[in-house]
Amino acid sequence: MVAAAGFATVIGTTTLVAVTDDDQTAANASAAADQAKGRTQPSPARATTRGGSAKDTEDAKDADYWAEHAGNPGWSGSGSTGPRAGDGPARSRSGDLTNDEGSGATGSGGPEKKGPASTDAQERSAGPTDSDGQNGPEGHSSRDRGREGQGGHGEENGRQGRDGHHDSGNARGKARYVDCDPNDLISAIIDANSDGGGTLSLAEKCTYTLTANQDGNGLPEIIQPITIHGNGATIARAANADQFRIFQVSAGGDLKLRHLTLTRGKSAVDQNGGAILVNPAGRLDLDHTTLHNNTVNDTDFDDGGAIDNEGITTIRNSTFSNNSADDGGAIDNRSGKLEITTTKFTGNTALDDGGAVEEQQGTTTITKSLFRHNYAGGDGGALSVSSLGGLLNIETSTITHNTANNDGGGVEHAGSALHVRKSTIAHNTAANVGGGLGITSTSVIEDSKIHDNTSVDGSGGGIHIAAEGQEVAVRRTVISGNQAPGNGQTGGGIYIGTGDQLTLTDVKVTDNTSDEPAGGIHNDGTVTTYGKIKIIDNVPTNCTGSTNPVPNCFG
Repeated sequence: MVAAAGFATVIGTTTLVAVTDDDQTAANASAAADQAKGRTQPSPARATTRGGSAKDTEDAKDADYWAEHAGNPGWSGSGSTGPRAGDGPARSRSGDLTNDEGSGATGSGGPEKKGPASTDAQERSAGPTDSDGQNGPEGHSSRDRGREGQGGHGEENGRQGRDGHHDSGNARGKARYVDCDPNDLISAIIDANSDGGGTLSLAEKCTYTLTANQDGNGLPEIIQPITIHGNGATIARAANADQFRIFQVSAGGDLKLRHLTLTRGKSAVDQNGGAILVNPAGRLDLDHTTLHNNTVNDTDFDDGGAIDNEGITTIRNSTFSNNSADDGGAIDNRSGKLEITTTKFTGNTALDDGGAVEEQQGTTTITKSLFRHNYAGGDGGALSVSSLGGLLNIETSTITHNTANNDGGGVEHAGSALHVRKSTIAHNTAANVGGGLGITSTSVIEDSKIHDNTSVDGSGGGIHIAAEGQEVAVRRTVISGNQAPGNGQTGGGIYIGTGDQLTLTDVKVTDNTSDEPAGGIHNDGTVTTYGKIKIIDNVPTNCTGSTNPVPNCFG
């Protein structure tokens, strides 16, 4: 017997049009003709260059592009123009998917999806490979048993756009269409769990409003491989309902969400993960998914406003906005593996640490993503790694206009190691130290820009290093326009604490300011320089006035 879950609504009138074989053949023929005539698609960086010097690197342009275009455009609740052909799975009149992972038309996830190629290929270009195309059959729902589709054995067979992906020679189950009714969604998940997994296709643009609390969750616990194609749908907790998150992925569960919005999840008291909890040995994979306005019961103690991860979570082409918690306003990576690419975090709030993401004991890799206007009441306006945390790797990303009420306006790192590569950290503010970055562990920063950050009442406007004698390396990086304006504060560009070791290679430190000398680099530890070093135009001094001299620095 299924408990009543609430009510469902359908908004908008846009119809998702399935791409036919004829459409796909024509698109393929057009692409082949273009190739024969020597016309090629421009690279993302070249296609979106907006001003700037000709000397700007392609990597820098790529970072700017992905920072602006990351996310889930066209599928969020407000301002949506509705789904487009190719953005999600269409279904036939029988309710089965005719296009499991996209029709082959360019999706909304970014320019790496160039023309009529399968989503399998698209996902390989956009980020971590979706296991849909690797791990055998999707499974079957109860109403689809015995109707196995033909997967393919590495051959295209003219079905590339229609099938969307291949399953390495294994049979692929048909998707069960879910009526615009929360009870039907609950029943479909129960059936999929019972059948050993399955694929669900939600009613286009429907809002599934959940009212019933099922052991702390709005939907049945995920214990099998289950894929949900949202088709622009929303799953929401009713505003006046009991407090519960939306999904729990337990051991053996492997949840994939596509073109879907989750909102108003609110975990119960002493529970983490406002929208999704990923338990150890659970897996979560999000693509073109929005998590908006999710929270936890008690923001003084509970973590992960949108997701609490203790398993393996992969996120791409998605948006996290206006989520809140104690630690990790959007995501708390408690002890798991977290991979984020081409994703946008905006307006998330942590009462304590990690306005967008807090890593406590896991490993986090972030590429081609944007963190903007997030806030932490403690450390790490955008990102925070606690002293229990592991590796944080940031590549080709932009962290801008974030605020911390303590240290690390952009990033505060106290874990085992920090790597920042080909990224921009700019216009962040810390009330205390480290306007851009607060570093208390071994770190490497290379090929990046750290500019116009502010530590309001502490030292290290750009970078504050208090790594307790550990080594920090900065290479081929520009540190400019940062400030430490507070009374008696130093190191507008970089502050190095007592006993800490900093190595600079081909670094430019310019136009930084502080209240007291030195305005460029204030060194209470040891600085070693290699290559071309330029430390100029800092106020009140470049390096003079710090405890220890900085090589290749004058004035």
